[in-house]
Amino acid sequence: MTNDLLTFFHPGRLSRKLLRVVFALYFSVTITVTLFHFVAEYVRTQDVIRDELHQLEKTVHAPLATSLWQLNRIQLNALANGLVNMPVIDKVEILGPNGKAIIELKNYTSDNTPLSLFSIEEPLTWNLADKQIVLGTLRLWSSSDVIFDRVLFGFSVIALNAVIKITVLWYLFLWAFRRFLGRPLQNLMSQVNQIQLDKIGDERIDLEVEDDNELRRLQEHINLMLSKMEQDRQAMLSVERGQRVLLEEQVAERTEELVVLNKKLTEVASIDDLTGIHNRRGFFEKAQFLVDLVRRQNHPLSLLALDIDYFKKINDTYGHDAGDQALCHFTDLIVSQLRQSDVFGRVGGEEFVIVLGDTNLEGGRHLAEKLCRLVHDTPLDVEGESLHISVSIGVVERAPSETDVESLLKRADALLYKAKDNGRNRVEV
Repeated sequence: MTNDLLTFFHPGRLSRKLLRVVFALYFSVTITVTLFHFVAEYVRTQDVIRDELHQLEKTVHAPLATSLWQLNRIQLNALANGLVNMPVIDKVEILGPNGKAIIELKNYTSDNTPLSLFSIEEPLTWNLADKQIVLGTLRLWSSSDVIFDRVLFGFSVIALNAVIKITVLWYLFLWAFRRFLGRPLQNLMSQVNQIQLDKIGDERIDLEVEDDNELRRLQEHINLMLSKMEQDRQAMLSVERGQRVLLEEQVAERTEELVVLNKKLTEVASIDDLTGIHNRRGFFEKAQFLVDLVRRQNHPLSLLALDIDYFKKINDTYGHDAGDQALCHFTDLIVSQLRQSDVFGRVGGEEFVIVLGDTNLEGGRHLAEKLCRLVHDTPLDVEGESLHISVSIGVVERAPSETDVESLLKRADALLYKAKDNGRNRVEV
């Protein structure tokens, strides 16, 4: 059996290479999984020890705080000695409020320092007249030695399990490859594995078999199958190329139509068809983008809420056409005073909002007063009659904690209503 296996896995044979690759992959995966188990067990045990340290801290917190408050050094030493003798603790530190060590005890020397140390720390406080006074800090240390003592048995079981699996599977692999591959089929397997079904071309199987046996006939059948597959593949590629060209043309045409349609839909969805400025949806999208931008850059931002005074009276007196003229007239006046970066939108019938980037409250107030005067001093010609309109404005500046347009607009609306209550045609900040 041993001689047969040595012959079967002679250097250069596919079976040996395949076995080596398979076993190497399995060995790598096994080692990786085992190491992962080691690390996971180590981390889990470390977390358990941390929890135990926290529980110990809670147990001795009150006595330690009492000793610190009473300046009882003897009691502190006794408690610290009791802690450091715990199996889970390697070092105890009690620090004063200034961070200097009052007591430092450890159960190891410089010659046998643990591989790694980790700690938890909690403040020691005293409750005096419902006020927490920090007396110091308790720091409890544990080490990798404690962890290894806990997990040694588990590590041993994991390692033994990995060794047993590797050994057993090695012999199973040897038997399986010898039993199922067989020397007569090695050449066939090698050639078949090298054939790429999407690039068959003139590639054919040649087993170099002279006898007219099953292998020879298998070779002929495989080659006939490869020839037929190549013919079908070429025919399919020809049809596919034609379909691809047609499909690409159709996709390009539809894409162009969709781009045009999407552009139109975007405009319709975000632009007010009467005034030509942003409607409510378009305004909030642009305004929120500007708010996010200035918030990241830590720049100021102001928001103006505007409402045309007595607009219903204009509609009732002159008709809705005159009302529409007034809205367009008002919009043109406002747009003439804004920067390209400012966001201006109509959010209601006669309600408008302006967002000014890089503008503080004083700058917003200055622009609002300017707009208020401009609107009042620029009459609208309605059927030969001069119609004077006015606007009330509320101005706010974004607070550092504000992240959305809605909160700004809510504050500005409150000031707008205040301007209405105080006589209209005015600015409130």
